[in-house]
Amino acid sequence: MRYTRWDQPVAESNSYDLLKEAALWHFEKAGSAGSPFADFLRRGDFRSLLSLDLDYSELSLDEARHIRQGCAFFAKRKDIDLGFDRRAVALRKFRASEVKCRETNEIFRLRAQGKFQLFPRTERVLYHAARKISSMLGKVPSLTDLKLRFGPGATTQVQKRMASAREKLGHTPACSSELSPIAHLVLDEMPAWADALKAAGPLPLEIHSGKVVFVPKSAKEERSVMIEPSLNTMCQAGIGSYMAERLRRAGVDIRDQTRNQRLARKGSVDGSLATVDLSSASDTIATELVYDLLPPEWFFFLSRFRTGSAMLGKEVLRLEKFSSMGNGFTFPLETAIFYALAFGVCVEMGLPVSAVSAYGDDIIIPTAGFDLLSQVLADTGFSVNLEKSFSKGPFRESCGADYYLGVDIRPVYLKDRLFVWDLFRLHNHYVEWWLDQTIPEMILSLLDPSIRIFGPPGYGDGHLVGDWVPRRSLKHSNSGYGGFVFDTFTRKPIRSFRKSKGDRVLPTYSIYLREYGNDEWGVPSIGVSDCRYERGELSVTTPGFRGIKRISIYVLSAR
Repeated sequence: MRYTRWDQPVAESNSYDLLKEAALWHFEKAGSAGSPFADFLRRGDFRSLLSLDLDYSELSLDEARHIRQGCAFFAKRKDIDLGFDRRAVALRKFRASEVKCRETNEIFRLRAQGKFQLFPRTERVLYHAARKISSMLGKVPSLTDLKLRFGPGATTQVQKRMASAREKLGHTPACSSELSPIAHLVLDEMPAWADALKAAGPLPLEIHSGKVVFVPKSAKEERSVMIEPSLNTMCQAGIGSYMAERLRRAGVDIRDQTRNQRLARKGSVDGSLATVDLSSASDTIATELVYDLLPPEWFFFLSRFRTGSAMLGKEVLRLEKFSSMGNGFTFPLETAIFYALAFGVCVEMGLPVSAVSAYGDDIIIPTAGFDLLSQVLADTGFSVNLEKSFSKGPFRESCGADYYLGVDIRPVYLKDRLFVWDLFRLHNHYVEWWLDQTIPEMILSLLDPSIRIFGPPGYGDGHLVGDWVPRRSLKHSNSGYGGFVFDTFTRKPIRSFRKSKGDRVLPTYSIYLREYGNDEWGVPSIGVSDCRYERGELSVTTPGFRGIKRISIYVLSAR
């Protein structure tokens, strides 16, 4: 069967045959090291296949690359049934994280009362970490310092598929009980919205708990996230941007993963640096740990904007964790904490702090400090993921880059059933990273000639990378410029024309964001570029896409 549309799903039989043949090709190229993987794949035993561990110290570069790519076709696929109850796995991890946070909270309460003491080295590391966090965060901001905005995700009132600033502005404001005493001050920061709400009478407000939901993570498990009330999301996003800027000024830039990647590469070459990854990091940030490490004014400030209770099904839980994924300031907060703990370890051991880096729970530290950092993390309620942490051997991974002796061997992962656009992505990966044309030729055999459009690398995967026929750009040549064009596919966003109560204030909200929508604050474009008038009607973009279109891209060179 040949496919004629870029957004067309690949038939299950074609998908299975292609990926099985491609994976077997990789395992066979890996020689004896790949034989166990190939045997399980031939039997269709994906659970055993993905349970095999890799010992990079016993693998060559080529063996590691081939085995990883063969497994990557299946490791994160949510459409493959491995016999795991993925929801149950995620639920167990969520509850276990709450138990762990409860234990950590109790330990730090006893410690504050003088009834418990951690190991002396851990105590000294915590002292250095707290001082570092204080210097990085500086003064607590006021509400007027924050660039309040809605994020692109769901709230307790708006589902993900309908998520837009227009939809959120159309609902009665909702917030957590922690935020409710100052909710009116938050709304005063957006007077047009507040005036529209007050037009019908007293300022309305709903008090909501968060909502725990589960989203796909891998073929083995799902991941828990918490959906927050609307006003909380606005404030958390603003606080997160403010914290990100404070961290950037201190040399910790969470808008740039390349520092972690460069250091991971160095560690894989000379062994001087270790990469550390944690299990359920954001779910195990205990409230009392945050209270211990942050200046008191910062702790109480963040506490006003967190959501301290959550609905898990019909059960209402008082959360032991301080914040979770879904909270807009969780990522900069965990980055600050893990960076500071690694910094404190280096100060304690006399190691160079210039080699410390953190991006969320991806931590880089001098290898000599790995054991102490692991101990400190355990003492503060975290669990080092030993499968994804590396202090020995030729391999390091951090921030989506996987290095074996300095060579990035990151495979292409598939997370769901195969679509034709995935075939384009696979084709381009193989053209760029593998000399053998076996897999690209298999992919091309599935594509109808009508969609085999070729173009240069570096412009995405809407076209096939390969020899392409340049076309002169008539539009630019008429104005005296040279250049060429090539075609590529792209997705068309979904635009909603559905009227909402928020239409009255959406234009002023967009102007508010545009005023502060600069790189310094890291404000995303959502809410600015997604609002426009078409055919005399107001429209906004919503998550997802509707169909595809073929466009032409202008380039100066035909190379």
